[in-house]
Amino acid sequence: MSGGKFLRGAERRWGRTAPGPVRRVGAALAVAWLVAVPGAVRAHNPDTSYARITISPEAVEFKFSYDLLTLLRITHLDTNGDGAVSRTELEAAAPVIQRFLRSRICLELNQHAAEFGEALPVSWPEDAGAAIPERDYGQRLLSFTFRNPVLTAPEDVALTFDFFDALGAGHTVLGVFEWDGREHEVVFTQFEPDYLFDTGYRAPATEQMAQYFRLGVKHIFLGYDHIAFLLALLFVKRFLDLVKVVTAFTAAHTITLALAVLQIVRLPPRVVEVGIALTIMYVAAENFWARSTRHRWMLTFVFGLVHGFGFASVLRELGLPARGLARALVSFNVGVEVGQILIVSALWPWLWWAGRQGATLNLARAGASAVIFLLGGGWFVERAFGLSFMPF
Repeated sequence: MSGGKFLRGAERRWGRTAPGPVRRVGAALAVAWLVAVPGAVRAHNPDTSYARITISPEAVEFKFSYDLLTLLRITHLDTNGDGAVSRTELEAAAPVIQRFLRSRICLELNQHAAEFGEALPVSWPEDAGAAIPERDYGQRLLSFTFRNPVLTAPEDVALTFDFFDALGAGHTVLGVFEWDGREHEVVFTQFEPDYLFDTGYRAPATEQMAQYFRLGVKHIFLGYDHIAFLLALLFVKRFLDLVKVVTAFTAAHTITLALAVLQIVRLPPRVVEVGIALTIMYVAAENFWARSTRHRWMLTFVFGLVHGFGFASVLRELGLPARGLARALVSFNVGVEVGQILIVSALWPWLWWAGRQGATLNLARAGASAVIFLLGGGWFVERAFGLSFMPF
């Protein structure tokens, strides 16, 4: 049976929902607004915004809708000063608005802090034409949607709105949680800014372990930056050095993965992603001058700590289980290690053969390291400056 709980302050005193008359009226209005035709001109309170959280076994989608008067409290929109906001102007301002929402709306999945996933293109009312005039700023609604893929339906989803100082103490968010064909309405205010919706779903332990194991394998195979880092590390002369490198990387990312997931240590995602790019560049560059690789396991351990935070960001976006956290972490980590071993097993025989050819290894090291360094540099520029030009 699904239900909800209010999360009041740091003490997190939870209680089953018992909506009063005002909350029921506000919630009913939320339903009316959110199921009606998007973008139509309506009688609308400028101090009201809307949130629809759609929960499924594949994803949780968060749709936040605001009028232009509200958005103007976040950032400037009419950049050309013509008294209207065009679609182009809105799209240019979208990254700023999305960053504001990410930083001022706190998300928890399965009672663990999470981050909003991919931002979908901002909506534009179909009947608004090329621009919205100033007289309609309080009526036209524009939606910003984030999509978090999940391994299985979450046990609960919690939101905390921390933007009332910016949008106004009287601002109200009318929200709807949609799950399993039903809708649950709730109102968020400065005095009741948070809410936890319990889906009632509980994944079997064996299914949970299998899902996180597959996620670990998939992540290492699709994490091209991690593969590039591993490949740069494999240019060692002895099999014992290879074992040390792989072991050091495993131990390091296991430590920081656990620390980050348990919220003992947290770093900004951009700092982590930029750090990962720098580790790739350094190891690739070191291949050009290092005469001995016996120290490489120590370097790998230090850099592996950074990669562990990267693994954790994936789990925070997908959501960790409220129950069985330890087995989920272990299963994910085992999946990562299996994927890692498969990659190393595929590459090492060729590197071992090249090493017996003398000059062939040096040529392979130089060529591969140059490509890896360029990839790392591309990722660094992309992540440090918020660009998007790398093919993967």
